[in-house]
Amino acid sequence: MKVIAELGINHRGSSGIAKKLIDVAAKAGAWGAKFQYRAKEGFYQATHEIGDEILSQEIDESYIAPSEILELARLIQQQGMAAGISFFKFEDAADFGDSIHEFDFFKVPSAELLNLSLITSLAGLGKPIILSTGGHSEDDIFQAIDLTNAIADVSYLHCISNYPVLLGNQQMLFLNTLRQKTNAPIGYSSHDRDWEVCLIAAANGATVFERHLTMDKNGKGIDDSSSSDPEEFTRLCGLLNAFETIQGTPHREINQGERINMQNLGSSLYASKAIAIGDAVSTDNTVIKAPRKGLTWGDLAKRNLSTVRRPVPVGTAVSDLHFTDPKPPLGPDLIAFCDKKQLSIPLRLHDAQVLQSRFPILNNELHLSFEEVGALGSAMEVELKKLDLTRHYSIHIPDYIDSKTLIDPMSADERTRLGSLQVIESCVDLALELEARTGASVPIVGSFSRLLPNGKKPTYQRLQDVLNTAGRQRGVPIYPQWLPRIAWYFGGADVLDMFCGADDIEIVNEIGMELCLDLSHLILSANYAKDDWKKWCEHLMPLSRHLHIADANGIDGEGIEFGQGDLGDPLPYIDGPGRKVLEIWQGHLSEGDGFENAIRQLGGKHD
Repeated sequence: MKVIAELGINHRGSSGIAKKLIDVAAKAGAWGAKFQYRAKEGFYQATHEIGDEILSQEIDESYIAPSEILELARLIQQQGMAAGISFFKFEDAADFGDSIHEFDFFKVPSAELLNLSLITSLAGLGKPIILSTGGHSEDDIFQAIDLTNAIADVSYLHCISNYPVLLGNQQMLFLNTLRQKTNAPIGYSSHDRDWEVCLIAAANGATVFERHLTMDKNGKGIDDSSSSDPEEFTRLCGLLNAFETIQGTPHREINQGERINMQNLGSSLYASKAIAIGDAVSTDNTVIKAPRKGLTWGDLAKRNLSTVRRPVPVGTAVSDLHFTDPKPPLGPDLIAFCDKKQLSIPLRLHDAQVLQSRFPILNNELHLSFEEVGALGSAMEVELKKLDLTRHYSIHIPDYIDSKTLIDPMSADERTRLGSLQVIESCVDLALELEARTGASVPIVGSFSRLLPNGKKPTYQRLQDVLNTAGRQRGVPIYPQWLPRIAWYFGGADVLDMFCGADDIEIVNEIGMELCLDLSHLILSANYAKDDWKKWCEHLMPLSRHLHIADANGIDGEGIEFGQGDLGDPLPYIDGPGRKVLEIWQGHLSEGDGFENAIRQLGGKHD
């Protein structure tokens, strides 16, 4: 999708206002920004009618000289957008001299749709041409298409030349007619009071959008009421730039947030009494409860499962595992491979004994819930008995401090701030206890995603101070984790703006903030920015002190099987120094089948 910010006369003849509009357009994600130009003298011959007088005065008051427009066009280009301009007669282009070639595209306004001399002259400059079709009949529009279809790079915009266009006057299905008349891109030039109309145009096949941008849509300018203010324009660009992603494919894919929600909101079978080996699962020994940690009656019927091959303790979710024989531990060659490469797998306290039995490797990372952290103060010894203290550990701080609150040790809300600091302090207490008992350092990782109101750099500097005080001053480093742009929080998608962008890379390098680099998150965040994640990696790897490794694709395909995403060959990262945690999405299920598959894949490649 190409969204063009039409600056028109909303700059009121002020380069300062024009610069503000350009900045808004760039931050919103517009593809381009454009000017309208009429020579200062002689454009209006007759101004006797009231409409002529109003328009003539507006144009005169909004005049910006060609030299200033060129400077502003360069600013547009410096901000990563295409710079365009409209002319109503080709003679006015002479005011720009040879610099006319600096523009990236030209627009022919609706009023000049049949001005073939203007169109062919602009096309002769060798840049893309956009034709707007407002105020013309079907026959006129089709004639214009026939006369201009041979232009190498031309687009046609459906347009209603009212200012503003009221709901009901859009005739949006005409976009389908345009698509049948030309193979060129088609779009929509919006003068609507309601910017959301552009979304309907997108659904009807428009791919190029022109929308007037103003700093105040309630202003006194004649275009203000048919324009978008910065907030509206930002929303428009956000939705249209995401249009293809929103459309997706004809196939229905389940995203990770849905999987989490189906687990949390769904129900499954739990043992209401102990079920012995050889017993059949029945209504007499099970009860249906949430969350969906195991199988449903439908799953049992579909898979023809009945008699368990492992005991099911009372209160345990009935799962696939109970219908299989116990799984053997990882083989000695793969254990040696993991320990040589310092590979680690995530554990929860509740599944630590099972996974440590199946994966007798040296390194593990504890992924703690806020409830587990809350119990550490009074039950440290009980929790430590769940762990093999001959292993080496790292700790992942929970993302939440309770069921409704993300961790934020800098929050203006006292309850959130103090609760977050308490969670961090408890994790540091556990790290110091583990270090004393295992003889190995216990680094801590955390996801911190809440910006302070005074901007990014102050946020990072403050976070660095907080983590140094809470961790390093007690002898335990706490590394903020690189994050995806789209995070699955509270059962939905949250768009983050911290540890996930090119500007964040600049800041963490400037202040020397050491990180946990999650390669899966890095790929997702770079994909969101439509940038090269490997270039980002080059800038971040020198700051990385702890590594999470998994493959990823798209903007939310996290932790997928190696070779199925954008990571490529993982071995260069496996061969590096330090611990590397295999962050395989739901790798812990079925006693760690996902982790074993990843380890076998990596070990086999290494051979």
